[in-house]
Amino acid sequence: MKKFSLLSWNVEHFKLNTRDVEGIIKHIKKFDPDVMAIYEVEGKDVYNHMVNSFPHYTFSITEGPQTQEILVGVRGSLTAFFSQRVEFKSGNAFLRPGMLLSLHIANEDYSILFLHTKSASKPIGLGIRDDKFLHAFNLKKKLDQVEGGNNKSKFIVVGDLNTMGMIYPFDKEIDDKIELQKLEIDSHKVGMRFLTKNYEKTWTDGRRFI
Repeated sequence: MKKFSLLSWNVEHFKLNTRDVEGIIKHIKKFDPDVMAIYEVEGKDVYNHMVNSFPHYTFSITEGPQTQEILVGVRGSLTAFFSQRVEFKSGNAFLRPGMLLSLHIANEDYSILFLHTKSASKPIGLGIRDDKFLHAFNLKKKLDQVEGGNNKSKFIVVGDLNTMGMIYPFDKEIDDKIELQKLEIDSHKVGMRFLTKNYEKTWTDGRRFI
């Protein structure tokens, strides 16, 4: 039985003056999610517009010197608590924090972590992503302790993870499949299932899928 529905979507450089905002809102409403997360929100006007467009939802948005934020909305009938997790900035003030949603539904507690990790195929990009994933797995262990034992917590990590591998000089390369394999192995170590995509390529610039 479905407990709740979740929509997670990176609307690239989401500004009111550069995007088909009404088309985006219409697309979200078509799915009628209980929880929605939108990445790369730029400008408080987007937040205000989303609040007005979805009056039966409660919203929260990350804050800081970064230019792109994570906007999370929850259906108003659900019991929810938002918190910004700055440890996912990996010590860099301009990196994006994580957004943690604590959701109580059907007498059960769910912790949902929304991440938008570093997009770069250079060594620093891979390193920052790996650090963020380590923080996520450590958070899972802490939640398990609170719930009374291993694998007791209901913890979900979702977002734009940018698992694109690493390109290095002298023909040294870690491709995206290797990065994903490590992420899957690390997930299993803390008792998490690693879900696969329905489609291999799920990014589009409006003309082509990549």
